Amino acid sequence: MKRVVLLLAVSAVLSACNSANRPGRGELFMSDADIAAKDESICRGYGAEPGTPEFVQCRAMQDQRRDAARDGRRNG
Repeated sequence: MKRVVLLLAVSAVLSACNSANRPGRGELFMSDADIAAKDESICRGYGAEPGTPEFVQCRAMQDQRRDAARDGRRNG
């Protein structure tokens, strides 16, 4: 029984980590500032630096992705 509980706990933690780091996941209870920081981190992870056209495009794509995910949940 302890193994099952431990397995479920580990699964929940790993799931939460994965959801929080993937674009479009884990944002339901995040503030706008937290979402912006997450998007910046994602774009920097792709190698885009703030102020460059690549960074602006990446941030725009994050917004589009978020809008599409939100629309999918509404229509889904």
